[in-house]
Amino acid sequence: MKIIELYWYREDRIHLAWLGEKLSEVYGATVELSGEVVLPRTFYDVVRGQWLSNQVLGYALVLKSKSDADVLLLVVGDDAYVPGLNFVFGQALLGEGVAVVYTARLYPEFYGLESDTRLFRSRLLKEAMHEIGHALGLDHCNHSRCVMRFSNSIYEVDAKEPRYCSRCVLKLEAQGVKVSEQYTITT
Repeated sequence: MKIIELYWYREDRIHLAWLGEKLSEVYGATVELSGEVVLPRTFYDVVRGQWLSNQVLGYALVLKSKSDADVLLLVVGDDAYVPGLNFVFGQALLGEGVAVVYTARLYPEFYGLESDTRLFRSRLLKEAMHEIGHALGLDHCNHSRCVMRFSNSIYEVDAKEPRYCSRCVLKLEAQGVKVSEQYTITT
C-alpha cells in the first residue's frame, strides 16, 4: 500500500495528524491529510442525533472515486448508526479501499469519564486499523486480541490491541500490504 488519504468532519486536527503518523508507521504508507469535508445534512437523523453511516460511507466512496489513494479514511467527530444497530464505531466497504470512523463514542467523556487523550487515541487507532482492514478485504477475526475482532461495546474496543494477528497479516501480505512488526501479534 502506498497512500492513505485522510479526510475529516468535525474532528480535532491535532488528533488527525497523530493518527496520520501512526497509520504511516503501521502500513509504511504515505498518509495525506486531505481536508475537512461538509457532510450533507440529509444524512443526519435529527430524531436519533446520529449520522446514517450507509449514507456517509457512500459519500466517502464518491471522494475515493476522485482519488488515486489505495485507501480513503473519513474520520467523523460525531455518532452514527446503521439500520438494525444502535450505533457503529465505523464502517467500511469490504475490499473497496473506503472506510469511515466515528469518534463520539471513542471519547471517555461520552461515558461520563474524565478526558483522557491517550485512551481516546488508542481507541481511534484501533478503530482506524479495524476499518482500514475491512477496506483492504479483511473480515472479522476470532483472535481475542486482534484489531479485527468485532467490537459491540467500548469495553471490547479497549480489550483489543492495535495489532493484527498472524492470520490477518498473511491476508494483508497476499494483497501486497506490509504491516510493521510492532503492529503484529507475535504469539
